[in-house]
Amino acid sequence: MSEYGEPLTERENEILQMVATGITNREIAHQLSISVNTVKVHLRNIFTKLGAESRTEATMIAVREGWVPVPVEGEEQAAAGEPSPVPQIALEPPLPWPKRIALIATAVLVTAAVAITWPRTNPQADTGPGLPPIPPPEQTRTVGEPSKSSWSERAQMPTRRAYLALAAVEGHILAIGGVTPDGITPAVEVYDPQDDIWNRGEDKPTPALYVSAAVIGKDVYVPGGCDVTGNPSPAVEVYDALADSWYDVSPLPAPRCAYALATLNDKLYLFGGLDGERYVSTVYIYDPQTDTWTEGSPMNHKRAFAAAAPLSDRLYVLGGYDGERELTTCTVYDPAFDTWSQCAPLAVGRGELGLVTIGNRLYAIGGGGWTSYLGFNESYNPADDAWSPIETPLVGEWRSPGVTVLDNIIYAIGGWSGGYLSLNQAYEPLHFRIFIPASPQQ
Repeated sequence: MSEYGEPLTERENEILQMVATGITNREIAHQLSISVNTVKVHLRNIFTKLGAESRTEATMIAVREGWVPVPVEGEEQAAAGEPSPVPQIALEPPLPWPKRIALIATAVLVTAAVAITWPRTNPQADTGPGLPPIPPPEQTRTVGEPSKSSWSERAQMPTRRAYLALAAVEGHILAIGGVTPDGITPAVEVYDPQDDIWNRGEDKPTPALYVSAAVIGKDVYVPGGCDVTGNPSPAVEVYDALADSWYDVSPLPAPRCAYALATLNDKLYLFGGLDGERYVSTVYIYDPQTDTWTEGSPMNHKRAFAAAAPLSDRLYVLGGYDGERELTTCTVYDPAFDTWSQCAPLAVGRGELGLVTIGNRLYAIGGGGWTSYLGFNESYNPADDAWSPIETPLVGEWRSPGVTVLDNIIYAIGGWSGGYLSLNQAYEPLHFRIFIPASPQQ
């Protein structure tokens, strides 16, 4: 049996080099003319010898030790005779070593995966100016194989879809709208984590994609959204979770879709998005007490497909897409002073990501697949203003999963990765419980 610290064999080194490119066990087996089970045995030996828990961690160790060469900027695209669509990430000291390793590993994965992550076009499904095309149902690609991780699989969503809204309310999770292989859907499907089953809710009045949802009390707010041609709506539809019914509130000041959305102190904050013609930097604030919208100070970067979440008394707005590339941008909005500040950037550009808060940390889930490669998710610690990698159940590409938190468990549902997904993955980052000893009987 292999032991920690043993040197890798020639075959194990060869497989580790292939793992660093992000290809699946099946693809490795095909290239080496061995069985998938043999590949898995080699991977177990590699993990044991390196003290790694996943493919991502093994790749990071290999990069750190110099076993996996990092391509010099421009070499790969020059060999291919074409420019690379992958943004270059500056590695500036004095970043902490874990983050430097994560950045370097990502660069290796991205460069090696240019062929499978090149932005795709689809003239039959034009989604409007500056928007990525909605993938057609017949488009297929090998989906990245999940690595060993702390994610667990739950009952799959009945309808395969992407660009949906997800919200947790009254102990249940709602999957709202989005697009399926058959087109835009108004479907509302309700997940019960206690029984691990799905039920059907009242359909959303207006089918829409590129939507998000946010909860105030028992009400789920779903502003705007786009149709298949990329035309946004100003309508704001609200789902009453107790009555299983919908009602309207004051519309947005202007039509929006592909925005970032979050709540703080019972107010709704909508950041950026698409207005039908261009990416915007606007900030809209909704007060349900007065049923009115106001404007806040705009972001300093026009973008859509970003994500937002509250942390303490501020709102973090991350990533997104500006029409050219997926962004690593991390910005902080202070509602009390209507001001913006910067936070440490993500390790890799992420558009169509999900962002949630548990305790005093942020978790950026998914994104990647247009101009970047998804090798891991990320967690943010505001105490040291730093991001660290965490496991991902899918690699390569995972666009627009619905992401929410219920009972300190992160749920990532649906999305796109070589096809419309119905997967329901759960991740519990807090692996501890608090025990209160009982008082001794008198």
